[in-house]
This record gives sequence, C-alpha cells and structure tokens, in this order.
Amino acid sequence: MIQASIVTLLSPNEAAQRLGITPRRVYALVRDNRLRAQRVGGRLLINRDDVDARVSGAPAVGRSFSPRRAWALVLLAVDETPRGIDASTKSKLRRLLRDRDLWSMRGKLVDRAERRFLRAHSSDIARMEAEPDVVRTGARCAAAAGLELIAPDAPLELYVDHTTADRLIKRYRLTPNSQPNVVLRVVPDEVRAWLEGPLAPRPAIALDLAEDLDSRAQDVAHEALSRR
Repeated sequence: MIQASIVTLLSPNEAAQRLGITPRRVYALVRDNRLRAQRVGGRLLINRDDVDARVSGAPAVGRSFSPRRAWALVLLAVDETPRGIDASTKSKLRRLLRDRDLWSMRGKLVDRAERRFLRAHSSDIARMEAEPDVVRTGARCAAAAGLELIAPDAPLELYVDHTTADRLIKRYRLTPNSQPNVVLRVVPDEVRAWLEGPLAPRPAIALDLAEDLDSRAQDVAHEALSRR
C-alpha cells in the first residue's frame, strides 16, 4: 500500500543528528525557511528531503511559492486562468512554464497546502470521500485522473478550505496520527474557489504523488510533470 508522506518527516533531534548540528540550530534553519517543516499532532517535523540535500551538499530549493502563486502556476499549466490574478503575474508565470517543467519546480510548490495527517474509522472513509466541498487527490484517485497508478487502499487525500477541514475533523472525530488514513490538504478560500469538480487538476495530483516515498508514485509523478 502507498503510504502517506508522513514517512518523509524527521523530528528536530533526528534532523540534528543527520546534519551534525544542535536541535536549536535546526529550529533556526526552519525559522529562516532553509528547512521546510510542518506540525503534525502538535509536533514540529522536518522535511527529510531538505535534510538529505544539506547533507549531500545539493543546492537548496530556496523560498517556496505562496499557496496562491503555486496554484496559479498549476492551473496555468492546464490552460486554466485563476480568477483575481493580475496580467503581470500571469505573464511571469507563463514565462516560467515555458522555461521549466513542473517536475523541476516541485520544490517551489510544496507550500500549496497545509497538510493535516489524520486517522478516521475505516467505515467513515467512503462517506468522507462523498462529502460536498471536497476535492479528491493523491494515489487513491490517480487512475481517475488518467495517471497510471491504481492504489485503492492508499490514504484518502482531500483538498479543502479551513472551514470544511474543521467540519470534517469534528464530524468524523479525526485525530492526528503518524500512520494516517486521511490527509487533509487545506488551502485558502480563494484557492479552493479555483478548484472545480470532484478531482484536483491532474498536475496537482501528480505533485502530491511526487511527495510519496513509494517508487511507483514517484515514477508516475515524474512522467506526468516532466516536459517530454
């Protein structure tokens, strides 16, 4: 089964050990946006890819795009025009898409949503998937988006706004968990209004697959996001 990308995260102490620095220095790197991190169940966890890149001396990803800018880029990649984006920004993003593919820019797009790793009762998964105001993504729906991956037992991944996230958490008694079967990808209200239909745009689903450690998911993501 394809697991959620929680497995790519390290505690500050684990990151410090790999980097040969103190945990305090790890926190400083997070504050300076030189290591990506997120909170899961109240714990700060560090992106392992960033840690490994620093260990190997690979160039840093740099500051990531805001959710608004990241989603504008993703939608322009499928010839959709997000509402409220000015002409100058659209021109710059289109030029960026001409110069680079989404695979090479995936590190810039990691902040397109706030991820919440949660556990639901197995009997509630189908009902959550059918909820209004949710947009499906991830390995579970990759085949429905025309991607060559079938993973019906993968965690349920949904794009939602903050209000919907809070409603689902309360209604289904979702709890933070390091082995999630639900991943809520929370986006700003403006971005959620850009997403139409029950499935996320194909490039967004591929970007979510790229965050999975499963080699099949990564291969599918690379194929979908690379310029051929």
